[in-house]
Amino acid sequence: MDKLASEYKVLIVDDVPTNVMLVQAILKKEGYTLLTCDSGTKALRIANEKHPNLILLDIMMPEMDGYEVLQRLKSNPETTDIPVIIMSALNDMQSIVKGYQLGAIEYVTKPFQREELVKRVAHRYELYSIKRIKAELEKTIESRDTLYSVIAHDLRSPLGSLKMMNNAILMMVDKERVGDEVYEMIQMMNKTSEEIFLLLDNLLKWAKNRLNKQHIYKQLTDINSIIDSTAKMYIPMAAQKGVKIVLENLDNELVGLVDIDMLKTIIRNLVSNAMKFSFEGGTITLSSRYEGDFVTVCVKDTGKGIKKEDQDKLLKQDSHFTTYGTKNEKGSGLGLMLCKDFVELHGGKLWFESEGEGKGTTFLFSMKVLNQEEA
Repeated sequence: MDKLASEYKVLIVDDVPTNVMLVQAILKKEGYTLLTCDSGTKALRIANEKHPNLILLDIMMPEMDGYEVLQRLKSNPETTDIPVIIMSALNDMQSIVKGYQLGAIEYVTKPFQREELVKRVAHRYELYSIKRIKAELEKTIESRDTLYSVIAHDLRSPLGSLKMMNNAILMMVDKERVGDEVYEMIQMMNKTSEEIFLLLDNLLKWAKNRLNKQHIYKQLTDINSIIDSTAKMYIPMAAQKGVKIVLENLDNELVGLVDIDMLKTIIRNLVSNAMKFSFEGGTITLSSRYEGDFVTVCVKDTGKGIKKEDQDKLLKQDSHFTTYGTKNEKGSGLGLMLCKDFVELHGGKLWFESEGEGKGTTFLFSMKVLNQEEA
C-alpha cells in the first residue's frame, strides 16, 4: 500500500470486541491507520480530536446508539464532513432509510462479506486520494504562478527603464554619423527591449489573473483616445519593418466605461501581433465603432494570414498554439490568451477573421460599455 494509505484514518465504532477485531483484521492489510472505540461518547470525542477520514459505525450500542452519534456528527461543523458507513445487523428498510436520512453515505448489513467491506472502504479512500492530489496540484500551480508574478514584477521596473533609455538613444542618434550597421543594431536593441517588456508585462498580468489578484477598475473615458495613443507608440517600430499603421476615425470621441490599463494591454498585444505577421510594405489598420451597449475594436493587417487548419486552435486555452512571424519572430501565445481574458472581464468577446494563408487577418473584440447617450 502506498504511503498515503497510512495517512488515511478509519475509526471503527462497535461495542462488541470481536466485531472490532474482525474489521481490524480485514482492513489492516490495506495499510490504513485504524482507530477503535466501544461507545458513541468516545466516538464523538475521537472524531473531534483526531478527525478521522472515515467512520465505520455500529447502530445498536448502549447509552448512545449509532443514529444519535450520526446525528451529532452531522450537526457539528467540525465533524460534519467526515463520511460515515453504517455497519449494523438491522437490515429492515426503515432502519436503512433512517441511516441515509441522517447522513450516512453507505449502509452495510451484518454479517458482511470481507470483499464488500474492503471495496466500500477502498472507494472512499480513492475519493480521498483524488481530493488530496487535486489540492496538492492546485497548491503547486498557485506556487508556480506566484513565482511568475514575483519574477515578472521585480524585472518589470528595470526593463521598463532600459526600454525608455533605448527609445531615447534611438531618437538622439544621428544615423549619418554612426553608420548604417550601428544604427541597425540600435534599432534591433530597441525592438528587442520592447518585445521583452511586453512579454514580461503579459506574464505579470497573466499570473495575477490566475491568482485572482487582477482586479478590474472601470473608468469613464474616451476609448478612441486610448486606442490612438497606444497604437501610435508602435509606429516607429512598425516603420523599422516597413509596415504602416493607419488609424481610422479615432479622432472621433467614443466614450465608455473601461479598465484603461486592460484596454491598453489588449491594443498593445493585438498591434504587436499584427506587426509580427506583416510583410514589408504591409498595413495595419485600427478602427472602432459603437454597437448598442458595446464598442467593437478592429485591428486589421495585410499579413500572412492564418491557415484554415490552424484557425480552430488559435484561441483555445489548452492549445499553446504559436507560429513564427514573417521574419521568424516567435511568440509565446500568452498575449492572445490575456486579451481574451481581459475582454471577457468586460462582458465582451474576442474573435478573428481570416480567409486563409497569405490573405491577412482581422482581430476584433467587443467590450460592454455605456452608450454615448448614457455617458
